[in-house]
Amino acid sequence: MLELRNLRHLAVLARRLNYARAAEELGISQPTLSRSIQALERQLDLRLFDRDRGGVELTPQGRLVAERAGLLVADAEDLERQSHRSAQGGAGRIRFGMAPMPARALLTGVLSERITEAPDVVHEVVVRDVAALWGLLLAGEIEFFVSQDGLLPDTSQARIDLLGHFPLCLIVRNGHPLLQGGGMGDGQMAERYPVVRSSWAGLPLPPEIAAHVRGAPQVIEDFSSLAGITAATDAIWFSSAFAASEALEAGWLRELPRPDGQPAPEVRVVMTSLARRSLSPLARPLRKAFRARVRAWHEARNEDAAGYPTPDGE
Repeated sequence: MLELRNLRHLAVLARRLNYARAAEELGISQPTLSRSIQALERQLDLRLFDRDRGGVELTPQGRLVAERAGLLVADAEDLERQSHRSAQGGAGRIRFGMAPMPARALLTGVLSERITEAPDVVHEVVVRDVAALWGLLLAGEIEFFVSQDGLLPDTSQARIDLLGHFPLCLIVRNGHPLLQGGGMGDGQMAERYPVVRSSWAGLPLPPEIAAHVRGAPQVIEDFSSLAGITAATDAIWFSSAFAASEALEAGWLRELPRPDGQPAPEVRVVMTSLARRSLSPLARPLRKAFRARVRAWHEARNEDAAGYPTPDGE
């Protein structure tokens, strides 16, 4: 039977691709790690790594085995973590991911509260696109990630928890030409402006802005830069008001009014974890805090929050 210790050694070496760094992370000697990998290769009758002077690379078969090993190790660590944390309460370490837009909207407020309430909990957060976050989740590198819903090609392994809805809007500088005169919707003699956004994210631009768009959107994942560019130019920022709340509240950015007072389209924001792994005691308060923050934003915008997940909802 395969030893969990050897599988953990395989998973770490597959991620590091360097014996010295992997051994250091595992807290063992390099010869011990080498013997462990060799024993696993003999047991499986497979060559897992190619080794030469240039370094270490996974073989195609090794890549498949390492992926499965990562899931097994993650499940074992989950069992151990659940047991320890049920006794420890508010202490431990949690690593999770965020897509750029919800990271901008949620992280500062939620983590400020959590660090104050649970100072002995260590939070490690990675901000990536959904494809990268899904890979990290499958490899056991993160416990969950927060993103727009509907971007995963296969949700059979995923548990999807709704956090709320983000209203999508078009944001411009105060004094932008589209805030004056006829505004959007008039395609005749329409001036055209560049559009900026944080990612493609599968979201089409609203049709009413089509007559005013110049070229393809500029994709910039840094929200401070997006806000600064929008304030300094006539660019139109396609995002959510929740992710630009500070600039909108300060008044130096404005939402373009919707034609005829139509409600803003919304995108579902969800927490994605592995279906066969329960959320840890450290993840559940974060889910509650994310939901509470989204609900509060809707209430502050005088929007109907009925039907949204309550902070305590399961």
